[in-house]
Amino acid sequence: MKQPPALRDTHDKPVIWTVSISRLFDMFRDIMVEYDVSADIEPIHMGFEEAAQYLKERLQTERCDAVIAAGSNGAYLKNRLPVPVVIAKASGFDVMQALARARKVSPAIGLINYQETMPELADFKTTFGFPLEQRTYVTEEDARAQISELKAGGTKVIVGAGLITDLAEEAGLTGIFMYSATSIRQAFDDALEIARLTRLESARGRHHPAAESLRAKHGLNDLRGESAIMQATRKSIALFARSPATVLLQGETGTGKELAAQALHRESTRARQPFVAVNCGAIAESLLESELFGYEEGAFTGSKRGGHAGLFEIAHRGTVFLDEIGEMPLTLQTRLLRVLEEREINRVGSMRPIPVDVRIISATHCDLESRVKEGKFRADLYFRLAVLRLHLPPCVSVLTTCCPSQYGASSMHWLPWVPDHTPTCMQK
Repeated sequence: MKQPPALRDTHDKPVIWTVSISRLFDMFRDIMVEYDVSADIEPIHMGFEEAAQYLKERLQTERCDAVIAAGSNGAYLKNRLPVPVVIAKASGFDVMQALARARKVSPAIGLINYQETMPELADFKTTFGFPLEQRTYVTEEDARAQISELKAGGTKVIVGAGLITDLAEEAGLTGIFMYSATSIRQAFDDALEIARLTRLESARGRHHPAAESLRAKHGLNDLRGESAIMQATRKSIALFARSPATVLLQGETGTGKELAAQALHRESTRARQPFVAVNCGAIAESLLESELFGYEEGAFTGSKRGGHAGLFEIAHRGTVFLDEIGEMPLTLQTRLLRVLEEREINRVGSMRPIPVDVRIISATHCDLESRVKEGKFRADLYFRLAVLRLHLPPCVSVLTTCCPSQYGASSMHWLPWVPDHTPTCMQK
């Protein structure tokens, strides 16, 4: 099992709160002991408005560097707290494993997700040949209504997060929890990284001490697989790496967009310079602005003496990877457009422009063109970010000829209902 990196200063560890209800609370509590050396972690058994009010009151007198939550609870807290909220997400593999367990119970399966369905599962349903009803919810009342409707239609088993599985069992159905320990550990890792970024020492000059450790760890050789689609993906990355233009990586969650971004950086002329990654959907808007652009001393209550260099300054001459760019608030989209057009930033609380030389790679799992039409994403920024575009293949497409290198073919043994036309590697 992967061990989280211990911080050097054990007397000033990050403070992380996990906020959850139902089955996630037990999973968070069980896994947090693995991170005792790296952070002070407190589990909080609350959700939604009760949790938001409780945390706001504590934050008036206590320090917290990051909050970990999941599903609708995480989405609710994300824009209501003044600290970063890391939302634990079920991976594509989690969903596939949950569906495999559900299939053992009944072929009549329902999957209920918060706000958005999983369009990639339409192909999955066709490939593996079993009925799957997908529904979404926003409130608990929505969830109850969806479960009742599915039950009336003959559904016997429901796959979802803790709230969904609890409500399904209340309705007399079987609930299948779709989060794995691996995904929860990833959320803890992300929270530690965000806590580290928020606690970077301020620096006035370009040679920020943290920049020396911000290096891309993965290269082109880490994108394994000999299928035609993977060979074409590696070829495109090698080609795009030679250009200074922006790159937009598109693909489903879990397709390795950050790995591809690191490979783009490693193959480029900027390879020896910093690679800075930030998840735009995991950080509160107010904090995201100061993290990206930095701030001057006195810009706001609690700002550090001497100010704080933002990630664009830290990544000077290197690459900035903006993951989940579709989640960036419109106000920050305007500031990002200025970076692309003018090659300079202004720290929060300052009118002095600071030149920056960075290449921007962004990634999204959503349809940005649709968001542009809906007025949720700036059209001019979209075209600036998407000078070069690379669509990463979904897991199902890759699995038609090979298995993901991080799992290996042996990880497929849990699919007890593999049909005859399934790829060879999944039948082993």
